[in-house]
Amino acid sequence: MAGRFEGKVIVVTGGARGIGEAIVRRAVAEGARAVVADQGSPEEPIARTRYVVCDITDRAAVEALFGSIETEEGGVDILVNNAGIQRVGLTETFDPVAWDLVIQTHLMGMYHCSATAISSMRTRGGGSIVSIASVAGLIAIPGRGPYSAAKAAMMSLARVMAVEVADLGIRVNCVAPGMARTALVEQGITDGSIDLAAMASEIPLGRLATTEEIAGTVLFLASDDAGYITGQTIVVDGGWTILGMHDRPDWLTSRPRSADG
Repeated sequence: MAGRFEGKVIVVTGGARGIGEAIVRRAVAEGARAVVADQGSPEEPIARTRYVVCDITDRAAVEALFGSIETEEGGVDILVNNAGIQRVGLTETFDPVAWDLVIQTHLMGMYHCSATAISSMRTRGGGSIVSIASVAGLIAIPGRGPYSAAKAAMMSLARVMAVEVADLGIRVNCVAPGMARTALVEQGITDGSIDLAAMASEIPLGRLATTEEIAGTVLFLASDDAGYITGQTIVVDGGWTILGMHDRPDWLTSRPRSADG
């Protein structure tokens, strides 16, 4: 599929690491020029990629970012709203400042970037916006109130935008990953809010996703291969959210457990 994004400009927020970095690396390999908006620096800068320090919760900073893209790259064809943070706590005792920061980063960041990108895509005759949601917006994961609320809202906002901009030739979709070995998940493993072994046992495919697997789905939605898909959320979770029976007896498993578990 080399050349699938030839001549395209892709903007990836939070693209200096994790899923965002995997998206950028693959898009560039397929012909795109990339702009990464992040508050961190990449460990290994990717060719044909311009890195911009940007706080996506600041509308003026976002507008300055897209202004520079108009000047340097000529506009944007693909926007991936990937930047995110995580804070964990029970609703009753959650720090309101931390709660608001999570909402601002995920939901308001998506809003600021998407609203600004639409103007550029309008002049280019179309485009694609893909936002990284989460299965946390579909199922209840204790301790992640603002994260779950923001991700659910992002999926709803994507549907609204998809209808609003369809006649401009702009498609809007989401990808809802399950557990992937990202910095946020590593943070959860470190702080004890994620039990890796227990988590893997809840996933029918028996493992966490790679960042490349998530990137592949994102770039499918961004590409002309998904030209008739808009307003949708694709769940990429190894079957986690469809598993209805836990701790199944051996006779209901394709590979019986050993005596020692």
